[in-house]
Amino acid sequence: MHSDHDELMEMEKYVSRLIEFLGDDPNRPGLRETPRRFMNALLELTRGLREPPPKVKFFPMEGNEYVVRISINDIRFISLCEHHMLPVIGTVTVVYEPLNSEVPGLSKVARYVKWLAARPMLQERFTARLANELKEVLHARYVYVKVCALHMCAMIRGVKDEDMYMVTEAWSDGISNEELRDLRNSTHCRVPRIVLTKEY
Repeated sequence: MHSDHDELMEMEKYVSRLIEFLGDDPNRPGLRETPRRFMNALLELTRGLREPPPKVKFFPMEGNEYVVRISINDIRFISLCEHHMLPVIGTVTVVYEPLNSEVPGLSKVARYVKWLAARPMLQERFTARLANELKEVLHARYVYVKVCALHMCAMIRGVKDEDMYMVTEAWSDGISNEELRDLRNSTHCRVPRIVLTKEY
């Protein structure tokens, strides 16, 4: 997953030292492979820092149809809070209006969301960046984004509130005030939690 094997081995040594600093034995059977696993997990969760953005392929719409509005709901993502490097788990809903008679493949929008999430993040910045970048990527007249996410840093440390979640929304230029009011009232995202199934 990383080109510099020697550097990765060095990072694994630091993880071993961290385990020892915390008071455990990095050489005991249950922890012996943990530094390698930890680094592989961290590299996977931050792959968006090293991988290029996914390419978006467009397909022509047949006939004279014109799609007024496209909504892609509940795209799941996992990221890392940049303040504590703990997981952020959430969903994204993307609504946009295409400028022309071409539309991207459905999976491409999800791939872009997951790519942008695969790095340390602030949810507010992530939401705004999605709205602005997807407008260009999707060749859209406008893009509206709503994100619902659970932050492990708030659930397991600090305030320790397992019911708290964050909802953020952002929109690109090109959207009218009337369209924005409609989208804010009608667009939902789902908190990715088994015991919490209500939409917000």
